[in-house]
Amino acid sequence: MGAIDFRFRPVGTQSITRDLTYEYLRKMRLSPAPSFERQDIDLMFREMDQAGIEMGVIGVPAPTDKPGFESTGNQIIAGMVKRYPRRFVGFGSLDAADPACALEEIRRVVDLGLVGLTLEPSTARVRRRFDDRAFYPIFEEAQRRALPVLTVMSCLLGPYMDDCHPELVDHVATDFPGLTLIIQHGAWPYSREACGLAYKQKNVYLVPGQYLHYEFPGSEDYVKAANRQLGGQMLFGSVYPNCGPLPEVMRIVDGLGFANEDIKCKYLEHNARRLLGLAAAGPTRSC
Repeated sequence: MGAIDFRFRPVGTQSITRDLTYEYLRKMRLSPAPSFERQDIDLMFREMDQAGIEMGVIGVPAPTDKPGFESTGNQIIAGMVKRYPRRFVGFGSLDAADPACALEEIRRVVDLGLVGLTLEPSTARVRRRFDDRAFYPIFEEAQRRALPVLTVMSCLLGPYMDDCHPELVDHVATDFPGLTLIIQHGAWPYSREACGLAYKQKNVYLVPGQYLHYEFPGSEDYVKAANRQLGGQMLFGSVYPNCGPLPEVMRIVDGLGFANEDIKCKYLEHNARRLLGLAAAGPTRSC
């Protein structure tokens, strides 16, 4: 078995510009993955294999006018999944600026073979928050179709800090208890509140990504929660290409302080397999 990377934008897709990627890497004092520098998808697959990453989950924002952010359409995501079905799982993007059209898009997302939905009000062309009642028909339809909904919350988005507060997801999780909700970026810097949310709501998963891997303040909250209360609700995300080389990411994961191999393997792959309905592929790594 190999890791399932729940925050992955492969070569050929994007959610931010190349320049902004380099700026984020500079701030984290990281060197880029060679495959990103060369824009070489075959090299990217070799890097994934070296790191023991079996599959990446592609989820990008819908059209946005946020500076430095870009979008990849659902047709392109579906094309990547169709071309590389053993390497990628796709989530379809919904335009939070137009909830009525987003609701209609759900059917097309399913027809394209994508397995979940990405809804990112924090990058939308019209400012709304995740618990806006305009999105409730979308959540109702996603719950009816058993489609997980992924959103991104952190201080990098917004436009305001409280736009990424996990309490917004708590409202939706309470009103739609049958809907699986996934918070990428782990709602950082509200790491403790995010862990409290997932402890309260069994239908909420966290992908802390770089905020766990690169020693951001509060990163230890995610590890402590995984070790005790939230072992089944934490998901690994490299945040490629906004990360160092993938084998280096895995070496960092090995040293994060998970209490045992079982908890680490839940983080790396087992939780994601259960959420996505993926079968185990055979032995790789130590899981």
